[in-house]
Amino acid sequence: MKSADRSPGEILVISRDEVEALLTPGACVDRVLDTFRWVGSGVVEQTNPVNLYVHDRLGPEPEFGHGVVQAFPAMIRPLQRAAVKWLGSYRQNPRRGLPAISALDLVTDIETGMPLALVDGTSVTNMRTGGHAAAGAKYLARSDSEVVAIIGCGNEGRTHLRTLNVLFPIREVVAFDIHQSAASGFADEMSAELGVSIEVTDSVESAVAGADIVCVVTTAPMPVLMEDWVEPGTHVCAATGFRDVDKRCATRFDKWAVGWYGRDLEWIEGPEVGKLGGLQPGDLSKADIYADISTELMPGLRPGRERDEERTIMTHMGMPALDAAVAALVYDLAIEADAGTWIRVF
Repeated sequence: MKSADRSPGEILVISRDEVEALLTPGACVDRVLDTFRWVGSGVVEQTNPVNLYVHDRLGPEPEFGHGVVQAFPAMIRPLQRAAVKWLGSYRQNPRRGLPAISALDLVTDIETGMPLALVDGTSVTNMRTGGHAAAGAKYLARSDSEVVAIIGCGNEGRTHLRTLNVLFPIREVVAFDIHQSAASGFADEMSAELGVSIEVTDSVESAVAGADIVCVVTTAPMPVLMEDWVEPGTHVCAATGFRDVDKRCATRFDKWAVGWYGRDLEWIEGPEVGKLGGLQPGDLSKADIYADISTELMPGLRPGRERDEERTIMTHMGMPALDAAVAALVYDLAIEADAGTWIRVF
């Protein structure tokens, strides 16, 4: 059934399998780049995530991790869509057979205020996280980058590699995970999918040696990548900021970029410092940041990579606009493909 045929009380439910079938890495990267551009030009309304901390983040870690539930609301005026992501995160959930992160995205039409779709937000989060890593690499990595190190071989390790493969001539991948079976499964699956050689290594240090781009996508509560292991010419994609990456990378590398100051300063020198893990108050500040993607690198106000030998790093915790814009894209793709399941809620 097409959207024009539905009653106002019907919404389209789009499952994880359907999101993964509909949303290609190339389309995701394009939408993420558009979103950074829209944010920089002021046509997006969003708040920083609303964090409801289940446990005291400064206290000892509970058995299954410090729980948090979050709301990510945003309105994307060029798309005439708004959305909110509702996310739960428990780092050790896999120990009880549950995903560490689970999310749902509710997409709304801003002309009428009517709900349009309920989308699996976990798959959208995985893809847009790989997408904003690729956006940072577009400006900061060498354009001829062909060797990628993946540290953490879960879902986001996969989406990072898929989205980077859209922009770079990747020919070799080196993978590390604390679980050997995860790394081996990643290598088998992704080498068959992308047609690239993937080597599994036994340490982070050996994985990053000789890499052009390093992706750190782990749930580790402390740094697993150290600054002095990163060679000249390398770009680092740090999915969780300086929780699992040595914070000295921010000040000793040639350039540290963030996605958007309006979001990222919250966890660097704002109210989220110390609550998300990694940085503590006073560790880093805006003065340490070279540029952000939305308002400086993308409009050309500051150059990205200028020399082959530069060491660069991009961090971005994700902003509501990315989830809203990508979830809206999934809805449009589902309508076009006549996918998803319509349900009546009122």
